[in-house]
Amino acid sequence: MIQVTSELKLEEVQGALSRAAPQHGIHILAITPFDTLLGEKARGAAQAAISFTICHTELYSALLAADIRFAAFLPCRIAAIQDERGVVLESMSPRHFCTSLNRPDLDRLVTPLETLLLDFMQEAARLEAKAAPRQPSPVHDPGAREHQVSMRRSIPQRIDCHGTKIEDLAGTGETDSPGG
Repeated sequence: MIQVTSELKLEEVQGALSRAAPQHGIHILAITPFDTLLGEKARGAAQAAISFTICHTELYSALLAADIRFAAFLPCRIAAIQDERGVVLESMSPRHFCTSLNRPDLDRLVTPLETLLLDFMQEAARLEAKAAPRQPSPVHDPGAREHQVSMRRSIPQRIDCHGTKIEDLAGTGETDSPGG
């Protein structure tokens, strides 16, 4: 395991990872807070944790080209776990991927990924929490980004077998605002 301890608060880790990601060519694909997955009884006893699913296209493509079975381990994840010292960032060591696949000859390909993960986690742990603006301005606040939107429990478009949307069936059947 790769472990890095940070003095950040758990709610500050997402911002720190998001600010450090572009310098390393990393994309954060998903953010999973585990407290929402736990039941009421387990939530009180468990430590707070968030999982970050990350992607580095160039390094991943080299691993997948060498052995497609790396797909079982990619994309990598970083867990941010709150404890008494602060937040511990943890990730599975990519060297274990080669061990699990019985491919020690590919160790040279996972070494850059392991170095990248360690550097990325160390940089995010060092970043200070950005001070929030005193009065958020609607001009500067773009709102939620695509990676911040959860599609969980969303209602998909309803289209029948003929391609007709349920929204097209509602109303009078005429255009609301004719004209050009």
